[in-house]
Amino acid sequence: MIGALLLAATVTVNPVNTDEVLVNPDMGLVMFMNSNRPWAYGSQLERGDTLDWFPGTSAVYFRLPWSFLEPKEGEYRWDLIDSYAAAWIAAGKQLAFRFTCCESRYRFATPQWVKDAGAKGWWWKKGVPGELKGEVDLNDESVLWEPDYGDPVFLEKLENFLAAFARRYEGKDYVAFLDVGTIGLWGEGHTPVFHLAYGREKRDANAVVRQHYALHRRLFPKTTLFCIDDQAGCEDQTPDHPLMKAARDLGIGFRDDSILVYGKKEKPGYRHPQWFHAGWARLFAPTLPVFVEHEHYSLSVDRGAWNDDLLVESVEDYRASWLSIHGWPDEIKAKSGEAFRKAALRAGYRFELRSVTYPDAVKPGEPVEIASTWVNVGVARRYKGAFAAWSLVDAKGRVAWVSADGRHDFREAEPKLDGVERPFAVVSRVIFGTPGVISRFNDGVLDLELAQDTKRIPADFALPVPAPGEYTLCVSLGTEDGVPKLALPLKDGKGRRYPVGRIRILHSKSSQNSLPCGCDL
Repeated sequence: MIGALLLAATVTVNPVNTDEVLVNPDMGLVMFMNSNRPWAYGSQLERGDTLDWFPGTSAVYFRLPWSFLEPKEGEYRWDLIDSYAAAWIAAGKQLAFRFTCCESRYRFATPQWVKDAGAKGWWWKKGVPGELKGEVDLNDESVLWEPDYGDPVFLEKLENFLAAFARRYEGKDYVAFLDVGTIGLWGEGHTPVFHLAYGREKRDANAVVRQHYALHRRLFPKTTLFCIDDQAGCEDQTPDHPLMKAARDLGIGFRDDSILVYGKKEKPGYRHPQWFHAGWARLFAPTLPVFVEHEHYSLSVDRGAWNDDLLVESVEDYRASWLSIHGWPDEIKAKSGEAFRKAALRAGYRFELRSVTYPDAVKPGEPVEIASTWVNVGVARRYKGAFAAWSLVDAKGRVAWVSADGRHDFREAEPKLDGVERPFAVVSRVIFGTPGVISRFNDGVLDLELAQDTKRIPADFALPVPAPGEYTLCVSLGTEDGVPKLALPLKDGKGRRYPVGRIRILHSKSSQNSLPCGCDL
């Protein structure tokens, strides 16, 4: 029994978590570089400005008409993206995209050459319901074209464009998401003529929407995709719409375009007249991410629909991983910055380290356990997962060793909802270093590489790595191979490795046994 009590002494630390707004991948605030037009809302930013002054901004969003990016068939203007994206990628932030095929400002959001190639569609005009009949006055700039989203020529050309985009951007860590925005006005699913025509002709419009979902999923198997609520009806209250279920079945997340559009007097019958589809979002949130886009900020304010408190509440109600900055960012920061700061503290995942218990000393190469308890105080999971790694950092700030245990995936850490915390306990099995005795002679055979310098390499020498001594024990969350990826609300982190205490590496022949505290032999 006495031998069983001769255990390594342990240290327990309860870190102090900060209230700093973090920038992390696959969550946070999204700045609209383009909102269907090139001048809004990034045109007033200085070159290279990645909104570090707007806490929580982790991605930039390019929402552009297809015709801007492929003005001639097979000729692409990726520079319209790359010229602005370079600074964001260098800053460790992400890019997001939507490509639209129907707009209210441009006659041909779908390139005209697609129509000229034989794609079917309809002429329409703002303020005039339905398709324009008879001869169309093309001198009238308000006359616009909507494609038939199920037309085979249209789909062929669209697939070619999306495939070209996929070859360039699919699978890149810096790509946050892509909306399935190829149906309807502004990509939101509002169709001036399409649904009317399909209804009149008794064709299944929803089957075409599902076709677009499947096309995107096939071309972008690694990219986070979002369907859009209005593709199923902007005020539809069906408990679980078939289109939304189809999206979930394909692993496509959910996006609401938009909240804070109406005031209470305009929609008095709804629980929240400012949004309609939080119920749909909650069906996605257990396994798939959710995006909340608010109305254009200035329009919402002018209508009397804007409400800072409801913005924050929407993040919780939707279980949102992402929230838009949909307007001029300096104006939004000046007038509603505190609301966005509060929203950013809840959006997505946020892992707080509550306790760590680790041995105060270890031998090189000897397995030990580090127990840690975490709480995800965000409203959503880390859908792409993360793993804990433990690093030794020497007195000069250099990483001396990293040991990661891939048995515990932080995608399983449930979020804090309705005030209830769900602790996530992790016991990491780690090994720090190796005591390995390296010899110039292996079974009597001369090791020629080591024999080249007998002055530097003695016949036999112990090579404990890292060297015996005291180190800072640091924690990180990231990939299974120990690469830090996630920011944590802890102090003094460098390279997203955060110190939790001091630990000694013993000489390989030293004993680290000691009586545990409280034992009376």
